[in-house]
Amino acid sequence: MYKSLLFLICLFGLFSCNNKVGKKANGTYIAGVIENPRGNNVVLYHNDIVIDTLTLDDNNRFSYRNDSLIEGLYTFRHREYQRFYLNKNDSILIHVNTIDFDESLRYSGIGAEKNNLLMKIFLDNEKVQERLPNWFTLSPKNYQKKLDSVNNAHSKLCAKFSTTTYHSSTAFNQIVKANLTYDMFLWKELYISANLMRGNADIQEQVPVSFLNHRKEIDFGNDLMRSHYSYYRFMDNYYNNVAFNKYKNVDSFNRKNFTHASSKMLEIKNLTHNEALRNKLLRRSALDYLLHTTDVKKATQLFNQFKSFSSNQANINEIRNILDRTIKIIPGNIIPDVQLVNLDNETKTLHAVLEKPTVIYFWTYESAVHYKEVHDKANNLKIKYPAYDFIAINADDNFRKWRRISNTISTDNKTEYQLDNLQSAKSVLILDIPEKTIIVDQNGKIKNASAAITDLSFEDVL
Repeated sequence: MYKSLLFLICLFGLFSCNNKVGKKANGTYIAGVIENPRGNNVVLYHNDIVIDTLTLDDNNRFSYRNDSLIEGLYTFRHREYQRFYLNKNDSILIHVNTIDFDESLRYSGIGAEKNNLLMKIFLDNEKVQERLPNWFTLSPKNYQKKLDSVNNAHSKLCAKFSTTTYHSSTAFNQIVKANLTYDMFLWKELYISANLMRGNADIQEQVPVSFLNHRKEIDFGNDLMRSHYSYYRFMDNYYNNVAFNKYKNVDSFNRKNFTHASSKMLEIKNLTHNEALRNKLLRRSALDYLLHTTDVKKATQLFNQFKSFSSNQANINEIRNILDRTIKIIPGNIIPDVQLVNLDNETKTLHAVLEKPTVIYFWTYESAVHYKEVHDKANNLKIKYPAYDFIAINADDNFRKWRRISNTISTDNKTEYQLDNLQSAKSVLILDIPEKTIIVDQNGKIKNASAAITDLSFEDVL
């Protein structure tokens, strides 16, 4: 720890000295320390494209220099990831502890102020996301009041930032504004989706007209924000809701069925102006369906539609590969024997924990609504169906965060596991989107790989 801090202090001093003598920094620098590393590399991205892979040294440090870096949003990944903003000639120093990745992340050096602002907004919005499930039960008027309160707090935060001596670029100010705007837009769409999932098919007609005014302001091709989480997630949820309007008279709202996926992809194709964003959203829509189906005929039909809409050959090859793997995870096959970790940090195999017919449900802490819902449903089903075991498997990277959440939501810690080799397990289990339920017999033979534990009809499957 002392060596890591000394490294950052020395680098900060070097960058500061260069600027004190009036010299403009030569090139853009990124350096940092990873405490409790979970691998040997840090990967840097720009617009979802890898720009470099950096190897940690013996003291878990990394550094990078680029003399022609383009201003904008970048991403660094070390199992988990976070976005940050760079101006040319910035010298960003990153310090992160993988045990509490987002909460521990700190920036220092030249250009740190703007990134610490982005992190403050990100962490604040994480807290809002945790409150949303309770807010969804409010009337549109009272829900709007909650959002207005959040918006006022953000406005004060940004006003305070703008009064400092730090000068931020026009592009960065646009990023901050768009970030806050599309988070608000997202929360509006999530309110609509939550009501649709409760069976209120007419919610979009029932809310006040002003509640959906944000839809008139959508930029369907924002190149500046296309790789930003809030903008992308808003667009994805917006298309869920508008797609339903196209088929509401023939089918119920279900984001995992063929009708929804096909309608959503058509809306994405017709409305999204930015090619890279359009391809990314099409990929997500195809995955949402393929990862939850065992209907080979419809899966193939959806793939053909996706292939005709997408202009990204790499995405087409990926989805074709997932289609092939989806066909293998069908009833009658033995479920892959992936490695698991329990809450005591002990490694076990999936087959080793199967003692009788078992419902295996997956979850991620990215969706508080989902993980609470699936655990509540599993707890009720355990009582009604004692012939079955119910195993919860988390598909995230952060062990400590998973353990903390599991201890608060689970009534039986012996049935809580996390995937050990995440990428490998997600690949063989078709878990690119981990909200999935698989039912197996005591020998691991798949009985159903397309059910969802939260569906009203799930007990019919059992």
